[in-house]
Amino acid sequence: MAQRASLATRERLILGVLLIVQFMLILDVAIVSVAVPSMQESLGIRAGDLQWVSTAYTLTFGGLLVAAGRIADLFGRRRMFIIGTAVFTVSSLFCGAVQEPWQLFAARGAQGVGAALVSPAILSLLLTSFADEGVRNRVLGLWGAVGSGGAIAGQLIGGVITDSLGWRWIFLVNLPIGILACVAAPVLLARDGERSGERLDTAGAVTLTLGLLCAVFGVSRIAEHGADTVVIAVFVLAAILLAVFARHERRYPEPLVPFDVFENRSLVGGNLLSIVNGVMVMTAIFFSTLYMQHVLNFSALQAGLAFAPVTVVILIISGMTGRLTDRFGIRALLVTGAVFTGLGILGLMAMRVGGDYWITVLPGLLLLGVGQGLAFAPATAAATHGVPDDRQGLAAGLVTMSQQLGGAVGFAVLATIAAAVLPDPTTSDPYALIDGYRLGYLVGLVLPVLGVIFALWLTPGRTTPAAPADEPATAGA
Repeated sequence: MAQRASLATRERLILGVLLIVQFMLILDVAIVSVAVPSMQESLGIRAGDLQWVSTAYTLTFGGLLVAAGRIADLFGRRRMFIIGTAVFTVSSLFCGAVQEPWQLFAARGAQGVGAALVSPAILSLLLTSFADEGVRNRVLGLWGAVGSGGAIAGQLIGGVITDSLGWRWIFLVNLPIGILACVAAPVLLARDGERSGERLDTAGAVTLTLGLLCAVFGVSRIAEHGADTVVIAVFVLAAILLAVFARHERRYPEPLVPFDVFENRSLVGGNLLSIVNGVMVMTAIFFSTLYMQHVLNFSALQAGLAFAPVTVVILIISGMTGRLTDRFGIRALLVTGAVFTGLGILGLMAMRVGGDYWITVLPGLLLLGVGQGLAFAPATAAATHGVPDDRQGLAAGLVTMSQQLGGAVGFAVLATIAAAVLPDPTTSDPYALIDGYRLGYLVGLVLPVLGVIFALWLTPGRTTPAAPADEPATAGA
């Protein structure tokens, strides 16, 4: 067991700055959904274009993550943190000041670029700034609390801000956070200058980013339009670009993504688990919100408030995962988390017409919250375990992409399956809707089973200090 170590004042300040910026990035994925009707009315956005309020952000965010993580490794994580935070903050100002729909979509896309630069830099800075293993595990627990808690709290916070201050303030509240982070980062974070002798694999970065952008666009569009000609075309283009990328990487002497990184079983397992966790969280939020609004007749704000107890549970459990990891190891927490998540999904399948939030929704959400609180940070720890310091940005980009893009792809599949049983996609029949939600949950039960398998097969039982930068990375078994 790693020896306990306390954080010095400087380390606490570093942790605070990094986590509050991470919370801002995650929050901006979910917070917008509640405010979309107000944006539509204010800016006159056409119904068919509404998806771009979210898609413009997730498209650039998800598509640039891996390239941005490697850029942070090569040109400095502190530098990318400051640049990315500045881009995100200025873009938030433009989002709050727009007068036309296209301006909002463009500003949201710029926010995604800033978020992609910042997010891998934050995780790699957390992993390299805290040398003690016990401290690092506790830091990752807090990072997990910010990530999973922020994803669920977005609807609640978005509803409160929109109702009290107006939709523009969901973006403008980012300004003081971003400015504070840009001022504090040069003082608190150690300089990690670019590494001489290594070049950015530009061709690899372009083909990978374009391939991922096409994939994210296809996933975003399929939820609205189904598998139409455009969706099929962009998926084919994504497959071609990613195949070109893979061929290029095998031949290029300094590849963007060295394929030997996937020889680390723990990294592979952590990324697979991050995908599974992302799908489960998005599925639970989506179907539960629809059930509360369309069957229990909750308002958007009431549905947001309904997630408040779950957010508290996730924050509490995630804050404990560092100590629990020290004591029981990564694998034990991942397996336990998958079991609780499976029980939560079973609980949510009890939804019925005439149901009650306290009986048919909250128990299942709380169980799922415990499961995700236990599993989120250990999955990230597994995905970065044994990775040398000079590749931590790459590892951070991969696991963040798994959480964002992998979760979105899996969720789109489950949502499509659920919609397939509806006699009419526009139906408001509560019995038909519940049949669709239950089918989505039923198919989703395979996810915690996969979580147990991946945890037992691919992740380390107990963590050991990461391999030094000059040693090959190996996964603990």
